[in-house]
Amino acid sequence: MPLKRVRGPWFYLFLTAALVLVLSACTGRNLIGWQQGWSATAVGSSGDDVIVYVGTRQGEVVALDANKNGRLASSEQLLWRFSPPEDQTLGGVFGGMAVGEKYVYVGDKGDRNADGGRLYALLRDRDRGHSANLRLDLGEWVRLIEGGIVGAPALSESEDLVFVGSDNGSMYAFATTGDEFGSRWRFETDGQVWSTPAVRDGVVYFGSMDRNVYAVSAETGERLWQYETDGAVVAKPLLVDGLVVVGSFDKTLYALNAASGELAWSFQGDNWFWAGAVFDGERIIAASMEGTVYALDREGSPVWSSPFKTDSPIVSTPVVVVEALDRNVLVVAADSGKVYLVGTRTGEGIAVLMDLGERIKAPLSVDGAAVFVGTDDSTVTGINVTRWGTPAWEFSTKN
Repeated sequence: MPLKRVRGPWFYLFLTAALVLVLSACTGRNLIGWQQGWSATAVGSSGDDVIVYVGTRQGEVVALDANKNGRLASSEQLLWRFSPPEDQTLGGVFGGMAVGEKYVYVGDKGDRNADGGRLYALLRDRDRGHSANLRLDLGEWVRLIEGGIVGAPALSESEDLVFVGSDNGSMYAFATTGDEFGSRWRFETDGQVWSTPAVRDGVVYFGSMDRNVYAVSAETGERLWQYETDGAVVAKPLLVDGLVVVGSFDKTLYALNAASGELAWSFQGDNWFWAGAVFDGERIIAASMEGTVYALDREGSPVWSSPFKTDSPIVSTPVVVVEALDRNVLVVAADSGKVYLVGTRTGEGIAVLMDLGERIKAPLSVDGAAVFVGTDDSTVTGINVTRWGTPAWEFSTKN
């Protein structure tokens, strides 16, 4: 296990400033904006309902009928809207949400100084209604977090704990219900935690801007291992076959032994890895800030004859749509607003599903053959990949 280098707070202040400047140069504008968010979506099923949850750029959370056939009007599609009072408006939802059996968990960035981030638990189903206040009678709650939240929250397998990282360099665990309801533990790193955690078998895996990948006990917050890369780690780790696969800003994709943290293999890309890697059942697929998509086997060797290229950086984590068009396909959204359909077996570009004309940075969400995309113009689009060319529906969160 590599030894941890000691760096002072000034180093991470410099790193964050440099990060914003470089991202601005890469994409034309800063990726992380204050009080805005990325129109992040998440999807979940509740009985016969498939519901799309959106953290809006207007500081609200909305729940939408997935409307896969595109037949519902906007007024019919909107199931509920959580519009908190002005002094509690959500300060930007970036990485998405965690959808549990009963609640959806939403974290916000807080104000310009990254103070006062909040973690909300909101009732998932239609019973919530359009209440601007928390439904305490239905078990909803909010927790204040020191520093803002960029990555999405994640739930333990039993859903009794929710984990979320913060701008203040910490990973938090909160009990969701019961006698220990509230803060459970806090694990501190030496850099901002923008990574969405991945949780499996009682272990929480995540990255930090201090260049490390961490594994900590979900129950106690005790550090189990850490692995140091040569760049900031903001991507969500992928857990597959006993490996933790995660990209770094050193342009490298790492596969670490989930139990020990030892390096199994690494792969050198052409630019930073911001988006999380995904798995199609055979291939590990990762997208870079150069707009390049790689597919690797379980030993880290490329399996496509050449990578797939988009027209701009990829910030949004792609999704795999299983057995669509008689094969597994990958949906990739580039920062430019183009949404691509790619065959996962060969890396062949099948189609540009849509050109939405607005920046796409939030992770995509998927249910069956339906993919849901949030863009910077406050629009959420539902796309059926088997009917490319036109959206199934569009919903503006401005209304």
